[in-house]
Amino acid sequence: MRSRLGVGVVALLTVATVSAQAQAPRRPVPSGSFGEQVTVLHLEPGITVTLVAPAHVDPRQPLDLILYALPNGNTTAQTIGRRLDEGMDWHYDIQHIGAQVRMLRTMGRPQAVVAYLEARGLSWPAWRRGLGYDSANARIVRAVDEVRAAAGNPSRQRVTLAGHSGGGSLMFGFIEGATRLPAWLDRIVFLDANYNFEPSHAAPLAGWLAGDPGRELVALAYDDRNIMLNGKKVVSDSGGTWRASERMLRALGGHITFVTDTVGEFVRHRAPQVQLLMHPNPENRILHTEMIGEMNGFAHAMLVGRPDYDRLPPLLRRERAYTRWVDTVAV
Repeated sequence: MRSRLGVGVVALLTVATVSAQAQAPRRPVPSGSFGEQVTVLHLEPGITVTLVAPAHVDPRQPLDLILYALPNGNTTAQTIGRRLDEGMDWHYDIQHIGAQVRMLRTMGRPQAVVAYLEARGLSWPAWRRGLGYDSANARIVRAVDEVRAAAGNPSRQRVTLAGHSGGGSLMFGFIEGATRLPAWLDRIVFLDANYNFEPSHAAPLAGWLAGDPGRELVALAYDDRNIMLNGKKVVSDSGGTWRASERMLRALGGHITFVTDTVGEFVRHRAPQVQLLMHPNPENRILHTEMIGEMNGFAHAMLVGRPDYDRLPPLLRRERAYTRWVDTVAV
């Protein structure tokens, strides 16, 4: 049976019901062995937001708010991750966004707060399709405003819009639904999630980047054109994130000049404020989640562009850097 937030911990969570506008959530309650503060928001229709903040937040300092759109088929608890004990679902041990964020808090982001965005049915593409794209896009934009208000200190937030897999559908919904990408948006991170990129997305992204030299756009993908599952190709002859990243590179190339090099196993197409990281996948393996968890892809994407990180050996490698921050219980 699917547990939205992990067995035995629902009673510890603060739940605030939010409808058309965000209401102030009740006082968060500590959860997990790291004492993080957890609040759950229910936004209609069918959006569940789990805000996970550090044990102590200084209201006088800027807040790093990470809006993280969940991959298809994964619950919030599985996306956060925990130590895998005997008999547990293996999905708890593949992404570890919670542990990677705890690590980020020790690397210059002590006020990092994650808003895990889960769609009813565990699929953002299906949620948008069912609501109708125009209505869904407008609702996503409003939902982001509600989450920012609920997180607190919105005038001093540095916001990242991130997503893995089908979570990219929410991200494109926000890009398409916004009149223009807002000034408070600090970073956009596609984690094997840019399937639906079209050339029309390039102009708003380029315009947003041009508005502030501190903004960053990062995308991770791998060569998924020929991967097989149960004897069948996983993506169509025109689909997948490798082809989407090629479209992104061509379209953004009309606005930005790229140079190409490598970082670890990845080919890196980079420009000031942009990194498109593409794994050539010579073994033709399914790296869809492995890049994010086993290779520390989320943490790397959150840190690139910062001088104090770019001077160090990159985390983007086949060795978990966050093991000490994996929780022993579900948040």
